[in-house]
Amino acid sequence: MGWLQKEGVDIMTYDYQDALAYKGISAAHPGGFSLTKKVLAKEHFSSQEKVLDAGCGTGLTSAYLSKEKHCKVYAIDIHPQMIKRATERMKKEKLQVSIVKGSLEKLPYPDHFFHTVIAESSIIFTNIPLALNELYRVLKPGGKLISIDMTLEEDLRPRELAQLKGLYHIEHFPNEQEWLGAFEKAGFKKVEILKSNTILQEIEEYTFSDNELNVMPEELPSDFNDILNEHGKMMMHFADRLGYRVFKAEKND
Repeated sequence: MGWLQKEGVDIMTYDYQDALAYKGISAAHPGGFSLTKKVLAKEHFSSQEKVLDAGCGTGLTSAYLSKEKHCKVYAIDIHPQMIKRATERMKKEKLQVSIVKGSLEKLPYPDHFFHTVIAESSIIFTNIPLALNELYRVLKPGGKLISIDMTLEEDLRPRELAQLKGLYHIEHFPNEQEWLGAFEKAGFKKVEILKSNTILQEIEEYTFSDNELNVMPEELPSDFNDILNEHGKMMMHFADRLGYRVFKAEKND
């Protein structure tokens, strides 16, 4: 959220993350919550394992981990409205999840703290090298990072990249090789691609039946609908040139 000045009057401006937060959209990442459950179904957690939901949003994945995997769940997000929603979710469901407001670029956790980190469409919204370095730092030796994030399928023209950056406030859209290189540079020695898809394939496969839309009772600015409508148009326009990858990276040392 930011401010503009027009004719001497301060005007509040909103971005894509604000729209997700205030609309209460819980599974905006490619593949949605159904993909999350498929990925996590193959992972095994003990009751003593510490798992970080990095960029937790409204806490949907955190709650699932706590209820279904019975591990020690920690959640972090930089958006105050996301933190509010996640906190309300845990209170309502009576779940013991530690939630803090903070940045993935400067995590408030000690070295070698987590067994697993889950990051769903969150790393791309950061300074990617800084965030990956921090996620690597807080993982225990032998720990794993599972990341679902947007991936460029082919080069875009400068004007098209500017459109995407303007809507999402993302500095860089990596392709697959750039993602792999970023994981390697951060120190991860073993990186698997568990799943890959283009947005076009995802539109054909994915339904929104398990997503949530929990609008706050107070009246919301029309800006949010405009932003989400623009997001829909962008996804359709770039459907065969944008995709996502599910990465699993291990910390060996």
